[in-house]
Order: sequence, then structure tokens, then C-alpha cells
Amino acid sequence: MFLFPSQREEEKGISNPRVLSDMGLAIRKHTCLAVSNNTSSNNQSFETYLKSQNQRNIRQIVSHAQRYHSVLETGDVSPLINLQSGAMRRHAMESLTALSKYLGRYDRWQEVRKHYQLRWTSGDESVKSLERFFNPDLTLGNIYDLIGRMIAKTPIQIANIIRFACLTGLRPGEVIESVKLINYQESLCTYYNQDRQTLEHFRYPEIFLRRTKKAYISFVTPEILQLVRFEPNARMLTYNIIRKRLNQVGLSMQLSLCRKLFASHLRQSAGIQPEVVDLLQGRVSTSILTRHYLVPDASLGRDVLTAVEKLREKITI
Repeated sequence: MFLFPSQREEEKGISNPRVLSDMGLAIRKHTCLAVSNNTSSNNQSFETYLKSQNQRNIRQIVSHAQRYHSVLETGDVSPLINLQSGAMRRHAMESLTALSKYLGRYDRWQEVRKHYQLRWTSGDESVKSLERFFNPDLTLGNIYDLIGRMIAKTPIQIANIIRFACLTGLRPGEVIESVKLINYQESLCTYYNQDRQTLEHFRYPEIFLRRTKKAYISFVTPEILQLVRFEPNARMLTYNIIRKRLNQVGLSMQLSLCRKLFASHLRQSAGIQPEVVDLLQGRVSTSILTRHYLVPDASLGRDVLTAVEKLREKITI
């Protein structure tokens, strides 16, 4: 039975353990003082806790916590080990991490996880990467065609978000969060550096500097920025809204191809060094970023902006 405490101790500071890969936020630890038998109110209390920590994917976390909470109670990890999907196992572990911190059982959860060598990766990333590399349907020309169809068959607001995803190389979730920040005047002032023509994602670490997925900077011109500047009363689009709209016109949600197109164009068509592409896609350690890239050479931004502008011309329909 899925039970939560009805009361919690005062906050005892922020912990710095490995945190949820989808959220990247340190979660304040609480100790369980009492347990209530009201499951619905407990669920709501857990949801409230997750919201207070600015967590995303709350419904998914609660759903997995309900399904696998017995792991925390018994120490039996067979429900996790028996999962065929590595990605599903990772999501379940992330949910248990949040639940263990809420219940004050994080240390116990870490002991169990380490004892049974439960790992955060699905274990088949290299195989999937190899399959994608040799997939004949994912040539650069085919990717242009697929993205072109997504742009042509969707309303202008969604089409421009797809273009923006191609021109920044951000992950789908990061694209949506970036567009939100751009459309809030208060955040735009600190988010967009006009002198360097960069979106400085690192200024919002709770959104962009997650445990395994990071985004530091994106070079964009004011014209690119204007693509996703919408009317004040316009409805802010979400990932699900875009996905449903694409499904309505017979297309699947493939925003991840925009990220692939960005990297392929910069490397193959523009000759941008792989280290720079890695930087722009968040594949560089924070120490290297601080030492070398937070004040980038002027030629770096100029070369990337030139390449991005050429890509913008190609995907303009």
C-alpha cells in the first residue's frame, strides 16, 4: 500500500546526492514522523512536495512511485531487475529517489541500489547509437525532408518552434523551456546576451544543467530570436500540444531530429570543430566550460552564427 507521512520535520538543508536526471535539482530532505492511512491525501501530499521542489514530470514520478514503492519497504529489487526496458528501469529508479527523499529513506535507498549494482543508464546506449549511425532512413537528406514536412504541415507558431529547435540544437524539452524564457520579458533580459548574441542557458541551472543532460549556450541572432517571440496573449505551447498537432496531420513527433540536423550541419556543411559542436549541445564538463568558453573568442561565435544562418535559409519554406 502506497503510504506517505502526514507530517514532516523542518528542513535540514540541501542534500547533494545524485539527483533525478530529468530534473537536475537538489531536493530538500525530510524525515517521516507519522504515517497516514489516507492514500489519496498522501498522494496529494507527495505531489505537493514535488511541486515545491520545482520538479517536472510529476504525474510520471507519482505513477512509478506507486508501482515500485515496495522496493523501499522490503529492499527487494526484483521488480526493477525484471523490467525489460532499461529506460523504464531508469524512470522507476528516479521516482524512487524522489520518494526516498520525501520519506527520509534516501540513505537506505542508496544502500540497496549500490548493493544490487543498479545503474542509471539503460546499458544499451552504444548499441542504439550504432543503429542510428547506420540507419539508412536517417541520412541528412531524409532528415531535411522529414523536418520540412513538419514545418509545412503545422501552424506558423509550431513551425517556428521546429525551426528554432534546428537552429539551436537543443533537446525537445529544452526547446520548450527556452521558448518560455524568451517570451517572459523579465527573464529575456538576463537570458539573451545581445553583445555576444547568445542564449545563456547556464544562467538557469535548475532548467538546463541537469544530472546527465546539460545545455550551456546557443548562438542566435535577433532574427532567430524573433521566430519564437509570440503575442502577449498567445497560448504557450507544450511538448504534448506539438505532438498532438503533428499526429493530427499524420506525422510523428520527431523534434530530436532537429538536434541531429543541427550537429550534422555544423560539422559536415560548415566545418565547425567537433569540440565546439559538443559545447553547443552540452557535452562538455563545467570545469572546461568555465576555463575556456564562458568568454568565447569572437571568431567562435562568428563562425557558428554564419553556419546557423545558412541552416536557417535551408529550412525556410
